[in-house]
Amino acid sequence: MNNTDTTPTISHNNTQTPNGYKKTAFGVIPIDWNAKKLGDLGEIINGLTYSPNDIHKEGILVLRSSNIKDRQLVYTDNVFVKADKFNPVKKGDILICVRNGSKSLIGKNALITEDAEGYAFGAFMAVFRSDYNNYLYQIFGTDLFQKEIHKNLGATINSINGSDLKLFKLPIPPLPEQQKIAEILSTWDEAITNCKTTINTLKARNKGLAQQLLTGKKRLGGFSEKWSNTHLGKIAIRVTAKNEELNDTVVTISAQRGFVLQEDFFNKRVASDTLSGYYLLKKGQFAYNKSYSNGYPMGAFKRLNDFEKAVVTTLYICFELKENVCPDYMVYFFENGLMTNNLMKVAKEGGRAHGLLNIGLDDFLNLELTIPSFEEQKAISQVLETANQELKSYETKFEALQLQKKGLMQQLLTGKIRVNVN
Repeated sequence: MNNTDTTPTISHNNTQTPNGYKKTAFGVIPIDWNAKKLGDLGEIINGLTYSPNDIHKEGILVLRSSNIKDRQLVYTDNVFVKADKFNPVKKGDILICVRNGSKSLIGKNALITEDAEGYAFGAFMAVFRSDYNNYLYQIFGTDLFQKEIHKNLGATINSINGSDLKLFKLPIPPLPEQQKIAEILSTWDEAITNCKTTINTLKARNKGLAQQLLTGKKRLGGFSEKWSNTHLGKIAIRVTAKNEELNDTVVTISAQRGFVLQEDFFNKRVASDTLSGYYLLKKGQFAYNKSYSNGYPMGAFKRLNDFEKAVVTTLYICFELKENVCPDYMVYFFENGLMTNNLMKVAKEGGRAHGLLNIGLDDFLNLELTIPSFEEQKAISQVLETANQELKSYETKFEALQLQKKGLMQQLLTGKIRVNVN
């Protein structure tokens, strides 16, 4: 890769063009590149129109926007349709969402792989077919493509038609350079995909390991003592300290993210101007949020980790653990939903009002649980933490690969860095 002599230096006043480059509507590109319309590069194929009566489990899979995640095909939300005639997708096609209730999803796309060949695709989708798709797929992942999409959507329209797509102009290098750029970026795609697969594998492993260790179905070596039946009130002390020091770090429990600043969660401050009536939590203490959400149907237990002190609404039940309980163990216990069944038992019939579970304080403190000795709790939490750290290392690697690819795309797909095609 040669990035020394031909990297352009664009002046701030935008009046000069570096040698070997030219100005276009979408910026400065190499002089031997062309601004070409999609309609001159390939064809756009419309999707299958079907009715609810056509849906049948023995029909053909119809690819929809929900079958695209992170620009790859997924098969977790499938629809099968009985259809006599349809346009099947081919390997190398680019599947594009062209109509959706959410404007932000317009332009969402994925490259059709060999395993998806022959499937149908819905009327809210389109397929772009050309001999240049390995390169164009990379362009379709850039801000440049999204700008073209949203430039044509307007203020109220949540769709883009094939005629408009055909008019999109994009920077196109000579074919050998296209192929080399696509090859380079595909290497990063493969690394990103492999890393994501490892992350999903580790998530499944960690979940299974936690369920086994936290329920005693799997015991660690050196531990054989019978576990104790207890209830929450025996291992925890309720925290009811009011915010007399007028701490103004107001936090909210997010089921997915834990304690977050209220203004970050709601995009505004919703707490009362007078904070003296709020509970004051200290680092390491817990709170239970009776609000229910997807993945947390019985509310969420969270530990305050990222703040030395913070204030929370009195709608939360706050507590700290006694010294005979390992806090790290209980974090894993709560996060893996091991209180859910007992919470369901004590939640009052019809006790879901305004998004909150109707769980009384006495019932909460009487929630039953079975836990091992303090030493086994520590050992289990250490095993789970090691597994969790391995997962985090791959998540960090995944983010780094994505950033590396984004940086490469910005350089290669604009011609700021040229590739050696010899």
